[in-house]
Amino acid sequence: MTRCHRHCSMLGAAILAPFVLLLLPLEPASAHMRGMYATKAEAEKRAAELKCKGVFAMGSLWMPCANERALHDALQKAQ
Repeated sequence: MTRCHRHCSMLGAAILAPFVLLLLPLEPASAHMRGMYATKAEAEKRAAELKCKGVFAMGSLWMPCANERALHDALQKAQ
């Protein structure tokens, strides 16, 4: 790659970077944030509010309902 190509590539990336940031979600876990909790107890409380049973782990976080499908169904019913 020539010097000009490298410079143009870096310039293009610098110009596009702010626009790419606009596409990123404001919350770290995006859509799942409304269903992720730090503790099992918090997820169990939310499961009771959503009228679903059980909780499940997603990495180090907890989610209400027996599984992700049940959570999505419960969230749709709650709207």
